[in-house]
Amino acid sequence: MDAEELIESIIRGLMFLAGIVGNNWLAVSSLPAKKSGFRTNEVLFINLAVSNLITNYLVDLPDTIADFAGRWFLGETYCGIFRFCADLSETSSIFTTFFISVFWHQKLVGSLKRGGAPVRLDNLRLVCCLLAGSWMVAVVFSVPHFFFVTVEGENGSNEDCIDLFPD
Repeated sequence: MDAEELIESIIRGLMFLAGIVGNNWLAVSSLPAKKSGFRTNEVLFINLAVSNLITNYLVDLPDTIADFAGRWFLGETYCGIFRFCADLSETSSIFTTFFISVFWHQKLVGSLKRGGAPVRLDNLRLVCCLLAGSWMVAVVFSVPHFFFVTVEGENGSNEDCIDLFPD
């Protein structure tokens, strides 16, 4: 491993640790108080934290270990899981970030136009349905990664987990 790859791996490891700490902190701090129920923003932030923790634990950790090992050593089965989780968490994170943006836009614009009246995304049932739908779309988009992956490398020394879609 040359100096450039070592620096890249160290930075990736530090980002992994920061992601673990930050997303766990976000999830725990978004939990409601003892007697109050869940609010929309808490559900959205917990969903974002869970989506990012999938990336941290199931994608970044194995990829960082593979960087330090110099090759993909987890086999083709986990290669499919790795690619599936990467796509699933990225898609879910994008949808959740979109929902958070729409929610806060409605809150800001709604408070100016209607004097702080409730907005559509204050409905927890609607938000849970939107999040469930976004997870289903993310799963559907990610399923092909189970079937079209391979561990590629020369003579078993420089292996890498890659997508291999047919032409």
